[in-house]
Amino acid sequence: MREIVAAYLRRIERDPAKAAVALYPYLTRHPRRVAEEPKLILIDPRISFGKAILVTAGVPTAIIADRNSAGEAIPELAEDYGCQASEIEKA
Repeated sequence: MREIVAAYLRRIERDPAKAAVALYPYLTRHPRRVAEEPKLILIDPRISFGKAILVTAGVPTAIIADRNSAGEAIPELAEDYGCQASEIEKA
């Protein structure tokens, strides 16, 4: 149990005073896979007013979701943002 909690806590960035400043939310539901999951999504109040962003593209995930909902294909979005289609799917 301790390892699982530690894996989740490693996804929180802290400042020198140990205050939480950024979070990389997990995208998998299996607690054993959290430690190996890449940090694709970032929530940081200093960036985009704390909106979730796709780290590799620096774009809010809401924009990606809106464009996809409007009918744009995932491969097209990946090309536009210069990232992998799998990253767009997870965003």
